[in-house]
Amino acid sequence: MCMWVRAMDLYARVFRTVEPKRLRLAQAESELAATMKTLKEKQDKLAAVEAKIAELQKSYDDSITEKQKLERNIATTGSRLKRASKLTSALADEQVRWSESVKQFNGMIGNVVGDVFVAAACVAYYGAFTSVYRQELVSSWTEQCLIKKIPCTAGLTLENVLADPFEIRQWNTDGLPRDQVSTENAVLVTRARRWPLMIDPQEQANRWIRNREVKNGLKVVKLSDGHFLRTLENCIRIGMPVLMEDVGEFLDPALEPILLKQTFMSGGRLLIRLGDSDIDYDRNFRFYMTTKMSNPHYLPEVCIKVTIINFTVTKSGLEDQLLSDVVRLERPDLEEQRNQLIVRINADKNQLKTIEDRILKLLFESEGNILDNEELVNTLNESKVTSSVITQRLTEAEQTEEKISLAREKYRSVAERGSVMYFVVASMGEVDPMYQFSLKYFKQLFNNTIEMSEKNPDLQKRLQICLDETTMCIYKNVARGLFEKDKLVFSFMLCGEIMKTANQISGPEWNFFLRGAAGTLDMARPAMPDASWMTKQKWLAACDLHDTIEVFQGISDDLTKTPCWVQLGELEVRANPPEWDGYGPVPPEPQPGESYTEGSTRGHWDKRLTSFQKLMLVKSFKGEKTVFAVTEFVRQNLGQAFVESPAVNLQELYDDMTKVTPLVFVLSTGSDPMGSFLRFAKDKGCLDKIQSISLGQGQGPVAEKMIHASVKNGDWIFLQNCHLARSWMLSMENTVKDMQERPDDIHEDFRLFLSSMPAKHFPVAVLQNSVKVTNEPPKGLRANLRRAFAEITPTFFEDNVLGVDWRRIVFGICFFHAIILERKKFGPLGWNIKYEFSDSDRECALLNLQMFCSDGEIPWDTLIYITGEITYGGRVTDFLDQRCLRTVLKTFFNPRTLDPGYKYSPSGIYYAPQLDTLAEYRQYIEELPQNDEPEIFGMHENANIAFQTQETNALINTILEVQPRQSSGGTGKSNDEIAIDLCDNILGKLINKLDIELASQEMFQPDSKGRLNSLTTVLEQEVDRFNKLLKVIKNSLEQLQKAIKGFVVMSEELDMVFSAFLNNQVPELWSNASYPSLKPLGSWVTDLVLRCAFIDSWIRQGAPKSFWLSGFFYTQGFLTGTLQNYARKFELPIDHLSFQYTIMRQYRDQKVVTEQMAALKFGEEMDLDKELDAPPDGVLVHGLFCDGMRWDDDIMKVTDAVKGVMNSPLPVIHMVPQMDYEPDESCYTSPLYKTSARAGVLSTTGHSTNYVVAIHLPSCQSQDYWIAKGAALLCQLSE
Repeated sequence: MCMWVRAMDLYARVFRTVEPKRLRLAQAESELAATMKTLKEKQDKLAAVEAKIAELQKSYDDSITEKQKLERNIATTGSRLKRASKLTSALADEQVRWSESVKQFNGMIGNVVGDVFVAAACVAYYGAFTSVYRQELVSSWTEQCLIKKIPCTAGLTLENVLADPFEIRQWNTDGLPRDQVSTENAVLVTRARRWPLMIDPQEQANRWIRNREVKNGLKVVKLSDGHFLRTLENCIRIGMPVLMEDVGEFLDPALEPILLKQTFMSGGRLLIRLGDSDIDYDRNFRFYMTTKMSNPHYLPEVCIKVTIINFTVTKSGLEDQLLSDVVRLERPDLEEQRNQLIVRINADKNQLKTIEDRILKLLFESEGNILDNEELVNTLNESKVTSSVITQRLTEAEQTEEKISLAREKYRSVAERGSVMYFVVASMGEVDPMYQFSLKYFKQLFNNTIEMSEKNPDLQKRLQICLDETTMCIYKNVARGLFEKDKLVFSFMLCGEIMKTANQISGPEWNFFLRGAAGTLDMARPAMPDASWMTKQKWLAACDLHDTIEVFQGISDDLTKTPCWVQLGELEVRANPPEWDGYGPVPPEPQPGESYTEGSTRGHWDKRLTSFQKLMLVKSFKGEKTVFAVTEFVRQNLGQAFVESPAVNLQELYDDMTKVTPLVFVLSTGSDPMGSFLRFAKDKGCLDKIQSISLGQGQGPVAEKMIHASVKNGDWIFLQNCHLARSWMLSMENTVKDMQERPDDIHEDFRLFLSSMPAKHFPVAVLQNSVKVTNEPPKGLRANLRRAFAEITPTFFEDNVLGVDWRRIVFGICFFHAIILERKKFGPLGWNIKYEFSDSDRECALLNLQMFCSDGEIPWDTLIYITGEITYGGRVTDFLDQRCLRTVLKTFFNPRTLDPGYKYSPSGIYYAPQLDTLAEYRQYIEELPQNDEPEIFGMHENANIAFQTQETNALINTILEVQPRQSSGGTGKSNDEIAIDLCDNILGKLINKLDIELASQEMFQPDSKGRLNSLTTVLEQEVDRFNKLLKVIKNSLEQLQKAIKGFVVMSEELDMVFSAFLNNQVPELWSNASYPSLKPLGSWVTDLVLRCAFIDSWIRQGAPKSFWLSGFFYTQGFLTGTLQNYARKFELPIDHLSFQYTIMRQYRDQKVVTEQMAALKFGEEMDLDKELDAPPDGVLVHGLFCDGMRWDDDIMKVTDAVKGVMNSPLPVIHMVPQMDYEPDESCYTSPLYKTSARAGVLSTTGHSTNYVVAIHLPSCQSQDYWIAKGAALLCQLSE
């Protein structure tokens, strides 16, 4: 209850408080509702106003937007109008250019298949060829494309298809020569899929690659470097280019993965296996290879892995390079202007190309209306402006360039001379491996000469000065590095090439001089006139000249109508006698432009012919005088200095050396430069700085240490006999190259001297970058004696108990030494084999003399034996040369030489003077003749003709070896036609085979003891040998014909046969399967036909009455067979039998025998056989010739040869075997040789394989007389 009361009380108090508040709340809410209603009304009105405002704003905004849109449209349209105006005006000018470009591009697109095909073929195949063959290949390919109806561009070139002019200009800037071949080569280098292997003897490609890739971090390696694989590996990983220099004919197998690009993917990485590890392969890697070999022979397995590119410099390319050098030196303003012009033209063209590329890019990326692309329109307009500016500038530039070119062309004659000279100099490297001269060295020499030569304001005089000075300078610098025998070769080739370039010598004339008339085998000739002085050789020469060279037409008729002679300098040569009863009246003087009329007499050949045509006449009619004529020819056309050896002294050579340029002494047998070198060093005050070592086994590393020490302290190093250290040559090359690459590390006083015999393994790089000089022993008796007495001391010579006898004996030994050295110049007449006698032989002989005469007595027998059989005889291997040595020794070293008034020769010029001092003897030597007559050697004057003929052959053969193959033989026929004609001609002449089955049964009848006739056995063996030779010849001829026609591959063997045909030489393939012979091709074939006819008639008609001894393949077999028949007949031991020789009075020519045999009817006897009686024993032989003597029919003995008649025939000989035959002592025991070379392979008997037998000939003179003359018999001649 209490709680209720309390609650009620609480409620009452709360109610009294809350109720008034409720009332107020209700009132307030009522007021709020009224207010909110008013507010709502107001808000509704506001909303209506705002809606109106929004509507008005929207209308306003829409109007503004429309206005802006219209403004933009106005601006855009205005811009488009402006751009359209620009485009229409710009493109109007470009329309012509672009229309032409479109037309051109359409044509190119149409021809793209053929063009790309030919270009791909070029890249794949023609890199190794020269420019002429490249042009032929491209012409034939394009021709075939047109035949096959594959469209391709006429006159297509590789650079037009695959190269970009901008890129070509960049290559030229990097040092690539500007000629077409070099540009093509650069395309091959950059476009071929296989890595390039560049044949680069002049290092032009090497320099271009170095300049081109230097910015990419090029690494240069060699196969000889120990670390080259490591370098390659690093470059492959990081994508750097590598240049491998001095590659040989074989490549390291380790390179194969790189060459074949054997890459593979593994784990998303491109790898290549190199050695035994896989390495990352960067696609930016580039690999280049160069070789300095001028004519390498790469096997097919190498060719298929690389792209072989022939970078050998061309004449036109070198001419352009030298022209730039000459103009740069003579007219630097012109060259500067030209260079600026080229740079400006290049820059303009490059700029235009860049703009065009940008336009194409913008067009490609452009979307929508083209008029909206302001950048594109501006670029197009810029293109138009630039194009018009450039066109104008190009027109101006072309005019300027034409003016500059005209000015430059005035100097072309000097550049042309330089180019001609370089190729002659380069060709000398084929004569001897030591004659190497780099293009860099040549250009440096050429430019220095022009720079240092006398200046002249008159251009023509200045040009002549440049021509004379450069020619002389090149001759001097090159000639001092040549042996004497090759100096005339060089000056003649130089003169010939200069005159050929000036069109003073025609190709056919040059070709005829070197090779004779090509393809004249068995050509029909007019009958030889009946004149006592006319020889077959002279008549054939006249006919060849008449038929081959236009200017010589009529000379064959003139030989018997009027004197034919020419004067070349001081040399006069006559083709016929100056007077003869058969001559007609003197013909009129030649008139300019007159032509030859058949049958007329021309005469006055000395006035008709140029100097070279006179030279041709000399070689044709007086071959032995050719060397003298060549000397006069060079003297007449180049000057006296070019036929003299340039004076060389060590000071001059030293001036040309530097601390990195060595001096190379090129040695010959018997020469030693050490003495003169030491004297020079003493004069320079450097004797104590010299370090010398003679190389040989194990000396290389020692020499290397010496060089490394000396480059720091400035000593002189002399490495002697480098040819003996073959294995160390590579190290030496690297050492010298390192020195040249780091000259700053080398002491200024350091000098390197080298000496070497000619050797192919001597580093070419060292030879090309060195000063070279030859060192030869003296030539001639006087020079040899002078040298010998220069080395003898007064004490040795004057202070001896024997007194004047001692001095005369010493003089005799020195003279004997000089004689045996100089006999070599006479070829086989002097010695069968050329022995290398040296100064040490003479010194040894003198020391032996001193030792044995020390007690005041002269033991002649001992001294003669020791000197003849040991000191000198120890070198002599041929027993007939030993006989000759003993004979020569008798003249100068025996007791008679001490008799008062004893002379060494009949002329009395040479003797041992009775003087007291060394100085007096030296004075006597100086008074001796400079030229040695044959009589001092005990020889006939014909020996000089033999010597001169030998010199002529050596000169011609040397020049022929370095000549490029001629495109035609000078007869109007191509080389292929000449070769095919020769093949047909030879095949038509040769018998198919010799058939022993055709022989009569009588020849195979055994004797009472069942033994077959030995000569029948000889015949069978001969038939086998000839058949093998015939098979080789016929097979090679048939294959060669097929190869020329393209049916089979032209192998190297067949190519050598082809070359031999063009040079009128017997192919090596034939001579290897043949009997010994020195005949030229025409005579060799004729001789073979006669031999086959001889054997064939023996088979068919039985043994001849007289055997043609020269016609046997193996002559010794026939002689043995004859002895064996005799031994069997009389039952004698064959080893006690030898031949007795009886010389008959009848002569027998095998050509006449063959003709008579061919005309012979069954049962008849030849006229020649009627003159001879068949001997009961032994055999009759014929066909031999005398060499160094002749047979006198009046006295029936051998006697001296007639002057000018080198080889006279010997009559028929009756050879009868005799038991233990001892020939008459008055007879000369003459050796019989197969060929005039006499030398052959030495057999175990001490005889040469060229030696047949000794024939005893009746003589009025002693054995020694003929031995000294070198008299012998020959089976065949060399013509």
